[in-house]
Amino acid sequence: MSNTTILPWVANRILAFFNAAGSVAEILDGTIQDDPTDGAGRTLGPTLAARILRERSQLPRLRFTEFSQLDAIAGIGEGALRDLVFSFGTPAAEAFQQSMYHNRVIYRENWPLEYFRTTIAEQQEFNDLVSDEAHFRRWVADRVSTLATERALAAPQREDMVAQLHTNYIDTYHNSTQAAALALALWFYEFDADNWFSWARILQETDAYLNHHQGGFPWYMELRFFRGFRNRGIIPPGITPPDLPVMVNWPEQSITLWFSTLYD
Repeated sequence: MSNTTILPWVANRILAFFNAAGSVAEILDGTIQDDPTDGAGRTLGPTLAARILRERSQLPRLRFTEFSQLDAIAGIGEGALRDLVFSFGTPAAEAFQQSMYHNRVIYRENWPLEYFRTTIAEQQEFNDLVSDEAHFRRWVADRVSTLATERALAAPQREDMVAQLHTNYIDTYHNSTQAAALALALWFYEFDADNWFSWARILQETDAYLNHHQGGFPWYMELRFFRGFRNRGIIPPGITPPDLPVMVNWPEQSITLWFSTLYD
């Protein structure tokens, strides 16, 4: 594996981790995991961790600004690169869904949480899409229409959802403040406000999601709610607030649609 095969946003997350580390102990805090696909082995040890900190301290800006600076350090070989990509290469949406279930914030058995993530490889195409509201609306409507077709929904249900998306008010939140994390947490709260729901735990998860790329550049993510949108079967309906959250993720150049429902 060479650094040319590492996606830019993954490289940026790796650099952000090492730039933030203040000690060997912080590097060895368990964040970096051994990639199980390349056989049993060990991940970065204290000697390499200390060398990384020493090399960083000798850089002009006292921080890594290019992945090649890290890659050039003795001991950062094929195995270490695989471990780093394994540890930092999970897309934000996947990490959020996994954490919600793994930490038992919600339960798969009665609270499905599904996401549909699309990556747009060309940066200008991505920028043009997310910067033009009319274009963005059409894109989201087309994506929902495709999902409805794939799930064999009847034409009236599909057409109703598409029509909604052309007229729904779009409420926008940016991760430069905690407003986006609060808005997404509130969406989950509306599923189950009067039950066992833990506001503190869900806010912790939504905050981690919105800050998945913190420390790198670009790190910004934007949550766009299509207010009043009603799911007509992308997920079999249960208790569902009438909104569609859509995450615009600049580091990954991806757009993610979220659907969920509660069978209480």
